[in-house]
Amino acid sequence: MRTVLLTAAALALTGAAAAPAPTGPHHETLRTITPPSGAALDAEVDPAADRLYVSSSDGTAHHLTVYDTATGAAVGDPVPLPAPATVLALGPGGTLHLGLSTRIAVFDPATRTLTDDRVPVSGSVTLLAADPGQGRLYVGDQAAKSVTVYDTATGAAVGDPVVLPFHPAGLAVDTTRHTGYATYVGGAVENGTVVYKNVLNAVDGATGRLTGTIGLGTTALGSMGVTVDPTTRTGYVANLAAGTVSVVDLAAERITGTLPVPGNPKALAYDPGTATLYAAQTGTASVAVVDPAKGAVTETLPTGERPAALALDPEDHTLYTVAGGAVTQTVRRTPEEPTPTPTPTKTGEPTPTGEPTAEPTDTASPTPTSTTTATATGRPTPTAPTPTQSPDTTGTADPTDPADPTAPSETTSAQPPGTAPDSAPDTTSGTVPGSAPEALTGSAAGPALASTGGGRTLPLALAAASFAALGALAVVLARRRQRAEEEPAP
Repeated sequence: MRTVLLTAAALALTGAAAAPAPTGPHHETLRTITPPSGAALDAEVDPAADRLYVSSSDGTAHHLTVYDTATGAAVGDPVPLPAPATVLALGPGGTLHLGLSTRIAVFDPATRTLTDDRVPVSGSVTLLAADPGQGRLYVGDQAAKSVTVYDTATGAAVGDPVVLPFHPAGLAVDTTRHTGYATYVGGAVENGTVVYKNVLNAVDGATGRLTGTIGLGTTALGSMGVTVDPTTRTGYVANLAAGTVSVVDLAAERITGTLPVPGNPKALAYDPGTATLYAAQTGTASVAVVDPAKGAVTETLPTGERPAALALDPEDHTLYTVAGGAVTQTVRRTPEEPTPTPTPTKTGEPTPTGEPTAEPTDTASPTPTSTTTATATGRPTPTAPTPTQSPDTTGTADPTDPADPTAPSETTSAQPPGTAPDSAPDTTSGTVPGSAPEALTGSAAGPALASTGGGRTLPLALAAASFAALGALAVVLARRRQRAEEEPAP
């Protein structure tokens, strides 16, 4: 019986094997979007409207195409542009700002109209960043080496341009504190030696003035792309030649760490909802997924061509990468926790949580816990061990008669664990009816008994039930003998 019980337990444990552990967050490429005319130059996403804007040019014709982010299908026909839109930024009310070299145009998605020369620029527009909540647009001008803040409602400049020693290389906005951050890198000769300066500049959106500068070292081609985590007031600056990303405490205006990101990182994007940093690796044609908390790259997303720009939908945790004239849509997936598998139990058997208590269901068929029943002659007769078998009330043999083959023996074998106390023990074979292996391993009677995880809980509970049944049988025999001795001889 022990062999049968161990076999059943082994089969139950094998059937309830745990599912493989989740592998952690990963990214899945949904689709690659190719503009109908020319190569993609830049992309911007509107999470509230589920729209993706892609600017493209084939050298002579320039267009803006609107896509549905859920299906990837184009919404309407491409909108002709008077010049290539190299940079895009989403403003208040879902309006889109387009940098057309020497000017800024505005696209209204509700009416699908384009307003050219909305903001004239004295120079060349190379960077755009918007703060829709404050109604501000930050413009990086390469020719003028400046950053200017504009009011999106009027198109007028807010304060004077912030002139930098070198042209701005990266631009981002903390939309919570309404502050823009621009980077630049340049070399200067000091004491006969060329020294590179990497600087992060803070520009106030309310006044348009420079409010702080943070030195980021002296490596060549550093301080390129920049992005901001407004929740923790942390800035991330890509150092292209060094293959690193500087972590900056924007409140304290100091570097607090360095993240190793190989492959010449440049454009950056940050998802505050998942605390994930994305870095375009221009040297390896891929995008690095960085966990700032671990300080390491956790995944690499191939792009096929050198990535030129990144756009992020923080609501759907979706990244849009401009590379090779197309836009790749990549979504972050998080594995679901495995659903616990319920432990199977044997059909019709009591749950082994302790000593079972039998309850009579029919007065004519008492359960094994009943002790005696009156016969037609008035002599006590024990009930039949099987609950479904009604006792015979006439011609009952004397249980004290040693010649009676139906009298139960005092020396009975213990009922083995794993069998329910619903049948009389067989003293000749040492087995119990209904205790065949198939009764434990699963048959038409029901599924196999399964271990509850403790290893000893199930055998001990069943053993306790067996001993309880034997104890009740001993009480019956003792009472019969006592009554037999008290009755007068016939």
